[in-house]
Amino acid sequence: MDTNKLRPSEIVGCIAGVILVLSLLFLPWYDLAENPERAAGNGFICGTGEYSCTGFETFPILRWLLIGAAAAPLILAWIVVRGHKLSWPPGEMTMVVGFTAFVLIFYNGIIDPPGSQIEEIGVTEATGYYVALLGSIGIAGAGIARAMEAQKGNLRRTPGTV
Repeated sequence: MDTNKLRPSEIVGCIAGVILVLSLLFLPWYDLAENPERAAGNGFICGTGEYSCTGFETFPILRWLLIGAAAAPLILAWIVVRGHKLSWPPGEMTMVVGFTAFVLIFYNGIIDPPGSQIEEIGVTEATGYYVALLGSIGIAGAGIARAMEAQKGNLRRTPGTV
């Protein structure tokens, strides 16, 4: 194992993965406003009487996908340190995982917020949601940077060009 092989892109990716996990577990993703439905004791997506919840509490399946996405930069760093040979440039899968995490987080916050019908009223994104978006962008960016570093000397041209 040679830790000298690690580049700044892998370190940034690992930090972004840690940020994603910390925002998922500890920072509030959604805040609920008081409305007549909640005053009656219904419509709590975070648990009865809870007006703030984390991403881990809110999404039973997405939480595990995001933890797996946060592990992608760590796996990339492990591959680089161990010197494993890949059939694709290192960082490409990390980039894809980062973009996938971004799309999943974006979809579950902006396009289809948690809750159904009346429960969706008064649900706003909190700081943890935006920190998770930044963490996923960091993972994707680190993957892009690593893939570009790996392909620097191996530029392929389009067939038929000079």
